[in-house]
Amino acid sequence: MDASGLDEGAMNMVRRVQELSLGYQEGRLVLHLVGGFDDRRGFSEELSMGALNAFHKQPVEIDLVTACISEMNSTNRGGIHWPVVYGIGVNVKTGEIFTATFPEKGPEIPLRTARHFTGSHQILDIYDCNLGLLRIGPFNYEPLRGVDLWLQQGDDFILQHLSTSPEVEPPHFVMQVRATLKHIQEHPFPSVTIFSENRPLFYRKDESGAWIQVRY
Repeated sequence: MDASGLDEGAMNMVRRVQELSLGYQEGRLVLHLVGGFDDRRGFSEELSMGALNAFHKQPVEIDLVTACISEMNSTNRGGIHWPVVYGIGVNVKTGEIFTATFPEKGPEIPLRTARHFTGSHQILDIYDCNLGLLRIGPFNYEPLRGVDLWLQQGDDFILQHLSTSPEVEPPHFVMQVRATLKHIQEHPFPSVTIFSENRPLFYRKDESGAWIQVRY
């Protein structure tokens, strides 16, 4: 939930869980909130409080079970605060939560990230668990002014100006930002060049675990 459309995102998440729970024995809604740390600019704390407030406003009872956020997810290394946990996985059969990293983040990362670089605040649910398909789009975004100039800058400049916590970003951050900027440069109007038929891009995992594009 690294976006500012938190209220709508929380509402849609709760509604989706309720839809998927139809026909099952009644249980309780539980919330595990993980991510963000005690960064020097205070962005993570603001986001964490926004997420808590968004779920608090839902018209159903939600039990907060895990809150690995802000100071509770921070460690000090040489006077700099670092996140303890960068990511988690969930065993959907047992409910077990464990720390995890995700070298593979799915297809079309530059396209998906471009939405946020160009100002979109909407949180999208892109995986259809009934069909086993990843669905991307269709959507559009505004051209990014100065994208050519951004791409001419050095790695450190991009890191310092396009990250909320430049001291602790993973090694691939700048490379991913450049790929996103390049995508925006090449596709300033994705509704024309990528979603010309106003159809989503669908992906499915093959037997080897690789994402392949499919028609649906």
